[in-house]
Amino acid sequence: MAVCQKTAAIYGLIKDTLGQPVQGVEIGIVGNSEQQPVYSDSLGKFSFTVPAGKEIQVGFFREGYRSSFLPVKLKEGENIEYNPSLHLASGVMLDTARILAMKHNSEGLLEINTNVVTSLPTPSGDFLSILTTAPGVATRSELGSDYSVRGGGYDENLVYVNGIEVYRPYLIQSGQQEGLSFINPDMVSSAFFSAGGFEAKYGDKMSSVLDVTYKKPTAFAASVSGSLLGGTEHIEAVSKNHRFTFIEGFRYKTNQYLLNTLNVQGAYKPQFYDGQIYMTYAITDRLELDILGNFSANIYQFIPQSQTTSFGTVSQALQLQVYFQGEEIDEYLAATGAASLNYKAGEKVNLRLIYSQYYDQETEDYDIDGDYLISQLNTNAGSSFGKPALGIGVGAYLNHARDQLNAQVYSLQQQGTWDYSGGDKFLWGATAQHEIVASQISQWNFNDSSGYSLPFSPYIIELQNVVKAFDTLQSNRLMAYVENIDKWHGLGNSYFIVTEGIRANYWDVNNQTAISPRGSLAYRPNWKSDVLFRLSSGLYYQPPSYLELIDIYGDMHTNIKDQESIHYVLGADYNFKAWGRPFKLITEAFYKQLVNVIPYEIVDELVNYYPGQTAHGYAAGIDSKIGGEFVPGLESWASVSILDARYTINNAYYTINYNGYGEPISPAIADQTIAYSQQFPVKTMPMPMDQRVTFSMFFQDYLPMLPNLKVNLNLVFGTAVPFGPPYNLYGDTLRTPPYERVDIGASYLIVGRRGQKNNHGIAKYFKRMWIGIEVFNLLQANNVISYEWIEDVSGNKYAVPNYLTAREANIKLTFEF
Repeated sequence: MAVCQKTAAIYGLIKDTLGQPVQGVEIGIVGNSEQQPVYSDSLGKFSFTVPAGKEIQVGFFREGYRSSFLPVKLKEGENIEYNPSLHLASGVMLDTARILAMKHNSEGLLEINTNVVTSLPTPSGDFLSILTTAPGVATRSELGSDYSVRGGGYDENLVYVNGIEVYRPYLIQSGQQEGLSFINPDMVSSAFFSAGGFEAKYGDKMSSVLDVTYKKPTAFAASVSGSLLGGTEHIEAVSKNHRFTFIEGFRYKTNQYLLNTLNVQGAYKPQFYDGQIYMTYAITDRLELDILGNFSANIYQFIPQSQTTSFGTVSQALQLQVYFQGEEIDEYLAATGAASLNYKAGEKVNLRLIYSQYYDQETEDYDIDGDYLISQLNTNAGSSFGKPALGIGVGAYLNHARDQLNAQVYSLQQQGTWDYSGGDKFLWGATAQHEIVASQISQWNFNDSSGYSLPFSPYIIELQNVVKAFDTLQSNRLMAYVENIDKWHGLGNSYFIVTEGIRANYWDVNNQTAISPRGSLAYRPNWKSDVLFRLSSGLYYQPPSYLELIDIYGDMHTNIKDQESIHYVLGADYNFKAWGRPFKLITEAFYKQLVNVIPYEIVDELVNYYPGQTAHGYAAGIDSKIGGEFVPGLESWASVSILDARYTINNAYYTINYNGYGEPISPAIADQTIAYSQQFPVKTMPMPMDQRVTFSMFFQDYLPMLPNLKVNLNLVFGTAVPFGPPYNLYGDTLRTPPYERVDIGASYLIVGRRGQKNNHGIAKYFKRMWIGIEVFNLLQANNVISYEWIEDVSGNKYAVPNYLTAREANIKLTFEF
């Protein structure tokens, strides 16, 4: 509980020049990062506690409006009313810099600049793309939205939109199949991200949490954009009495233009659609109803024709040529609906009741026949350099799948917040969830080399990687948490913030009740420098999802325990000024003790779990990010991470067969007769996302003589990750090449420039109009997403790389109304 501090209060109603209430205005003390800001509600009302006996300047900020300031010096216990009128800002291109001091990261959450998401030059155009520039986050592909945090798997990350957990498709196997993620950038108001050590109010995953809040509009606005990769539209509006608001968005995406740069040539026909709506209605001044709806359809059709891939080394340059027959058709349909009642029980108590429902239907059908030739390339100088010189392998393969999955999730939540003393809070919540998942999986591969089926048998034709599974799982989960936040003020500007909480989770499939205590301590010393230190730790359980229960043979394991890890995070924030502009340096050192995890392997975006086995290990490293106004009025940042993630599979052994001469049997050994065998324990091995070093940078700039022309640069680099033959948990002994990518974009404001009159021609219909050009993979890096393993009749295996997209340009046009 906070020690006694002399306080006063300012309250009032914020309106615009037309007399309409303005929601979402940020109210804070200028130059004071200790005091957390508050925001005006949907009726424009606010109440802000300030220190008494001090001369302070209170700032009122909202994007699109001119900032307002109130200098005051109040007596202890004094309450004054202040009703500012905010003026609309003139149309400018540059992002408005915040007038308030940079907020400290006392909760361990990194605030994401949502204003730049639509400006980020990325092929996916997805909101989650901005996470690849955050510290501790790694990605292996620009096509999908999957990401790894501090060495964790793709399924270890929580994503919330307005307090509702968002789910990802189950059957996605490659980035080109994946369409649009749930989050619509045009509808986002705020987003916060934690790479570990997060609070008890967030759910049961082991790696990270992304908490997104959608807008509550305060005025009419709309936008339409189109490019070679698709288009978007959104409309937001508010009723005259400001009790009803709505915002809707529709997105269409097709990455056919990009997929044509892949080394597998063919007819790509991807079509991805998404529609969302978010509505709020203030029934009374204390009771509000919120409704969120989403429907998405991701349809992927592919008819492959040919593939030519060169690989190997300078001394042994090889080439794979494949000619295909067949087709792949995938459909992923999903719908989410949620309704919440928000009740303000008093000045200090807020209650929320949320019901949500998620529906998912997925199908994957393909029969792909490939006839291949492996050739040795001519490395001698001359006209035939780089051309096939000698065929060293010929064969064929047939990949077959008929997969279906249906999932339904029903959830009922109750949440509450009690602001019982100044900045002290008590939070609680409880959730009951019912899940139904049913799947039919039928997959197999047939391989042939030089007329012999593999594995060779003189009697039968054997198929490989056969999966025949028909599974249904109905289950119930119960979750609850309590959390307390205390703040103590010390001498001068110093303070402590202590957060302690506990979370419980029960799943009736494995009948395990997991108790997760979590806590953090934030301390700001009374220094001249604006520094905050933070220490957090907690126990994090992850009850198995449906995917984690299914092994590579399609068998379901329901008797496994929750995955378990312990987080230790020590960090510091440093706010400073350089060149007279604000900057922030964030650094965190972390250690994750992996007490019990399910081992897995990653092929492209497909995660193969081995639920019949368990592992223990660790992930340790350091993350750092520096951000600020390197260019006046524009925020840029750079992040770097160092990671070491390893685990040991429990009770795991590998076998080596020897012939009569004591030689280990391999394809190069003449005598293949097994005389005896030996087993050896599997040693500690790198985890699938053990990416030792990652670096990312997002940089914005403009020409001083041409301020309406803005340039955005996005750079991502990641060192090699382990890989090996698929369906071999202990075989990831090799490393991929580094992942390196530079995307650049330039946009020009045609309509809406400062001082420009838009009252003639077509321009009078728009508030702003932009035209932009983007160049993806500027440096033409040959990034590898996975490997195709080709085997000849002698048992020699060749790892043929599957490359990601090449350099390509995109044109984009945006209209704002």
